[in-house]
Amino acid sequence: MKLRRNLYLILALVIALVVIVLPREDLILSKIPGVDDGQLKVRQGLDLQGGLYLTYKADLADVADEDKKAAIDGVIDVINRRINPTGTSEVIVQTSGADQIVVQLPGVQNEEEAVGIIGQTAELVFYEETSSVDLTSLSEEELQDPANLTPQRIETGLTGKDLANARVGINPNGGQGGGIVVEFTMKNDAVDTFRELTTRINRNGTRLAITLDNRTLFNGQVSSPITNGSGVMTGFADAKDAQETALLLRAGSLPVPIELVAQRSIGASLGSVSIAKSLMAGVIGLIGLAIFMIGYYRLSGVVAVTALIIYTLLNIAIFKISSQTGFPIVMTLAGIAAFILSIGMAVDANILIFERMKEEYQEGEDLEDSLKAGFKRAWSSIRDSNISSLITCFILYQFGTTVIKGFALVLAIGILTSMFTAITISRNLMMALVKSRIAKPSRLGFWKEKK
Repeated sequence: MKLRRNLYLILALVIALVVIVLPREDLILSKIPGVDDGQLKVRQGLDLQGGLYLTYKADLADVADEDKKAAIDGVIDVINRRINPTGTSEVIVQTSGADQIVVQLPGVQNEEEAVGIIGQTAELVFYEETSSVDLTSLSEEELQDPANLTPQRIETGLTGKDLANARVGINPNGGQGGGIVVEFTMKNDAVDTFRELTTRINRNGTRLAITLDNRTLFNGQVSSPITNGSGVMTGFADAKDAQETALLLRAGSLPVPIELVAQRSIGASLGSVSIAKSLMAGVIGLIGLAIFMIGYYRLSGVVAVTALIIYTLLNIAIFKISSQTGFPIVMTLAGIAAFILSIGMAVDANILIFERMKEEYQEGEDLEDSLKAGFKRAWSSIRDSNISSLITCFILYQFGTTVIKGFALVLAIGILTSMFTAITISRNLMMALVKSRIAKPSRLGFWKEKK
């Protein structure tokens, strides 16, 4: 009864995996809330789906040696918040050398817009601006200087670092850009300073000026003191302009200027070729393994190939399900290599089990006892080798580059699923085979008779 129940569970698992791996619009999977267009998709990296590869150089000339690493880390953090605000997309931002930052943007449609968002310093400054100039107080020489004829801006100490949030809103009274505004909220420790500033401006009849990288976002009078730390910025051309500004304000300003030194576009066609070649290599490898296992181990080999197919479906299902979570597994060429490598490791576990079963059978055990003893005694070898591999994957993931981390993660997932399929799937299928009428030593690949 237990074996029959396990076989039904395996069948249910296979059906579920097929539904996930091969989704169709008319399947119930398409009705699940949150599933993108009714389909789960394996996230692809830059080398597979194409995109934009950028290299920036940070200007660290005015940064002390002991602060340079912190400055670079700050740049990476800001760039990540600008291009990956939710933290779930497959963009890659990493250092290259002492002062360079590499940014990989898979599937980018508007390259110019992406470059502009990344490279903008986004320094927001609040000024108090004098509303007029007293010409009678200026000498003849001072009147010749245009700078003396324009309102003076006085720094207030408030900058973009004092913002808690910024979002796009609509001005009910309309205005430029269809009344699109950016609503902002000050941090708690800046609310009092902002209240004092707006109170002083309102009392003196001066103006509040807000600039972003020397571009004026707001310049006007304050009708009454702002006591709650909230305000709006106007002067946007359209909603897109306002959205980009709000994004930059939320992400913060770059701690040091950066310069784009290299830009390379990777076409989707190149990624398609890479995928096709990788899939072909995987299919050839699977066919080769299947021929070897069935040719040498007969029915035992059929069980191993069946477990291997389930193993492949399980891995792909994990990759697809992860795309709907906050920690998507991004498939790159390195990840495909790790997946193909893990297939060989999955077969290796089955070979250890089958060889141990043959030894037990040759020692005089019957088929069922040979099966139980073979799995029990092969488990320690499978466990130890896989734990060693998992430790290696952990080290690679902790200390490797982004590409190495992807390789290590996919390999670790493959190792864990291979242990499950070898010990659970293969064991139950072999037990069902041994209990059937067709189970004979020669058909199972046990070439030698018992002693």
